[in-house]
Amino acid sequence: MSKKTNVWMPLYIADYLADTTRLTTEQHGAYLLLIMDYWRNGALPDDDGALANITRLTMPQWKKHRAVMARLFHIEAGEWRHKRIDSELVAAAANATKHEERAKKAAAARWGKDSKSNAPSNATSTPQAELDQCPSPSPSPSPKPTTSPSGDFVGERHTHNPDGPVGILVPDDFEPCRKAAATANTLGLVLTLEVERFTAHYQSRSEVRRDLQAWQAQFRKWLLDQQQFNADRDKVTNARAQAAARSGNTRQDATAAACDTLGVGSQYLTGGKTHAQIAD
Repeated sequence: MSKKTNVWMPLYIADYLADTTRLTTEQHGAYLLLIMDYWRNGALPDDDGALANITRLTMPQWKKHRAVMARLFHIEAGEWRHKRIDSELVAAAANATKHEERAKKAAAARWGKDSKSNAPSNATSTPQAELDQCPSPSPSPSPKPTTSPSGDFVGERHTHNPDGPVGILVPDDFEPCRKAAATANTLGLVLTLEVERFTAHYQSRSEVRRDLQAWQAQFRKWLLDQQQFNADRDKVTNARAQAAARSGNTRQDATAAACDTLGVGSQYLTGGKTHAQIAD
């Protein structure tokens, strides 16, 4: 299997439900565990002990459900084969290869452009070094979206509006490059939390960027902006405390005094609430 293709698995809900309408709840769980192990490790061994372990069932439970599970696979040469998963694995590997090739071409083009404008400073740069700094997440399909036979969208999401901007949405499995991770560590930010906030923010806005390298650059800017926001918030908090100490009056008076000190609107200090709401 291609590098990192085992971190996600396409699941066509309509097709799955059509094939499993007569399964019990326990059989659904066993089947999902079997196909997930198949996706990560390839064909399943025709061995009851191994299959019971994969499905987390006791041996009596597995033997009770074995015949039902076997009907969903094709058993040959001591292996349980699944035609649909095999075809999806081939497609995922091809998509990962295409993405890697595009990333190398983009890095090479960028390196060549930069070397022409600033040859001395880029003398030690290489396209591969650019890729090592910001490796692509796994395993994103090619920019041309793939569809299932029923027309369901598969893989990386792209814009389809011919009048709108062209590009890709931030992937669900966005992985910051090493440079971004180092930036987060230097700024004292929690990388996993910032990735969650970053992807949720831009997915909710349906914003697109030219490619994954552009999203990596956007994420580094996000980290710098977040650090500045945290610094401004601390400044506001300290100013409010100082204003409260000086005024010795109500919270509204302290907020107003802090606003005057900083020259900002009161909603910045109150989280958008009015003084009346705060009083309540």
